[in-house]
Amino acid sequence: MTRNHVERLGEFREILVTTRREGVRNVHHTRDAMRASGFQIGDSDGSSYGAELKALQEEIEAVDRAIEDEKRLALALEGAAQPRRTTKPRIVKRA
Repeated sequence: MTRNHVERLGEFREILVTTRREGVRNVHHTRDAMRASGFQIGDSDGSSYGAELKALQEEIEAVDRAIEDEKRLALALEGAAQPRRTTKPRIVKRA
């Protein structure tokens, strides 16, 4: 069975989420390692990842919107592909 657009977008979303999680994990790992080595760590150390995190989050949100769009398109195509019922006109007898 071939993968559809929603499935592919979902897989792409998972890649972006994994990348985001790894980046946050790396920031914390680096900060912890620096502290263990005796470095004085300020609150802003590691915040340079913020710009990358923001970009990743915007990409994830764009993929979420694309998934919803693909779902709407699929429903519209399904509706267009279904045969339309033709009804015969009803004859109403008047008294």
